[in-house]
Amino acid sequence: MGKKALGKGIEALIPSKNISREKSPVNQSHVIPLDKIRPGTFQPRRNFQATELQELIDSIREKGVLQPILVRKKNDYFEIIAGERRFRASQKLGLLTIPAIEVEASDEETLELALIENLQRTDLSPLEEAHGYNRLQNEFQLTQEQIAQKVGKDRATIANALRLLKLSDSVKKLLESGQISQGHARVLVSLSDEQEQKKFAFKIVNRNLSVRETERLLKNQKPKDGKQIKKISYNNDQHLKQLEKDLRDWLGTKVEIQMNGRKSSMSIAYYNLEDLERILNLFRRGGLR
Repeated sequence: MGKKALGKGIEALIPSKNISREKSPVNQSHVIPLDKIRPGTFQPRRNFQATELQELIDSIREKGVLQPILVRKKNDYFEIIAGERRFRASQKLGLLTIPAIEVEASDEETLELALIENLQRTDLSPLEEAHGYNRLQNEFQLTQEQIAQKVGKDRATIANALRLLKLSDSVKKLLESGQISQGHARVLVSLSDEQEQKKFAFKIVNRNLSVRETERLLKNQKPKDGKQIKKISYNNDQHLKQLEKDLRDWLGTKVEIQMNGRKSSMSIAYYNLEDLERILNLFRRGGLR
């Protein structure tokens, strides 16, 4: 399930089944009773903002439900895969039915579809997205590369998202509330001590620091014992290690990537002029001029 499928929309990913032939606000779409629907077990969204829900209620009141929700059959009810806000808004309005598309989906496919539907609309917070990837990784034993392919993102994005789950609870709350950005969070997660994370997070908020300023602050800060805090390093990132391996395999020589904040470098070893020419030819064949 790659980027091409993602671009087509979730309905293109799994074949749909008819639920009923009743007329609805969506051109003869299939509808089901609201009392036969249950929220999804694999819903990645944890917070439903009241203001956004009210806007949707107002829209549905005026124009109806314009996009069917996605469900799967579970025993004697239907479980929501995508569209829980439309379902909740319809409940608030006292509607009896809602347009729906039924699909046959495993638990893994259900989580994938729920993630994709939210990612297409950029509805998920950074931590909600991270928790979704974490479930795919832990409950279904998917690698970061497999997750990236399924949701149409690159592996580095998945790896960086998952790292956010290592933040302390207090820093997660600041991220969820929007008081610090995802960029700030990625810097703070480099600190293994939760109290240090919390201390620098509140400095970010109180001083209104940018991500760059935060990186400099952590680099230059000295603790009470006079020893400088360890430089932020991204060299243990699994994505970078994989890139190094891929380049070594392709070039047939030693490759090292060093990333330390603003000072980053890559070194490619060669042993004589013929070896250098061989490496350059590989780049030229790859399109380098």
